[in-house]
Amino acid sequence: MLNKIHTGMLRRVCMLLGLALLAGNAMAEGVAWNELNAQQQQVLAPMKDRWAGLPPQKQERLSKGATRWAAMTPEQRAQAKERLIRFKNMTPEQREFVKQRMREFRELPPEQRQALRAKWQSLTPDQKEKLLERWRNMTPEQRERVIQRRMERQQQRARRNRD
Repeated sequence: MLNKIHTGMLRRVCMLLGLALLAGNAMAEGVAWNELNAQQQQVLAPMKDRWAGLPPQKQERLSKGATRWAAMTPEQRAQAKERLIRFKNMTPEQREFVKQRMREFRELPPEQRQALRAKWQSLTPDQKEKLLERWRNMTPEQRERVIQRRMERQQQRARRNRD
């Protein structure tokens, strides 16, 4: 099961978790319910009664996530819901693995993150599917070797850039 989730799932879950978990830095004072715009209030309506009791950081993340959600097309929303269901159906170990990979991605310098996004987006749908299928069919040991080689190449490039 982890084979099918690994990279493809990480890509799919990133967008959804970005709605609530990756929505920027939180403001210390939080966001009052009446400061939310009408779209945000509509998206967050189920939380209205609990809103004031939420930690300020969570209020900020949710308000930004609601803004993104309101801007999504119906198709994007459906895809996000599907990814959330998949994420909720993962084992705790699988969820932690995905979260760790996301933390590692966020720790990359912005130019590296952008380069990875651009590289992925430049692939055709067929190329993406073939790449994901190849990854799914690897053993955990093979995947670890691929990751290690990538890390070594990144370190070599970083050393060359410093020199």
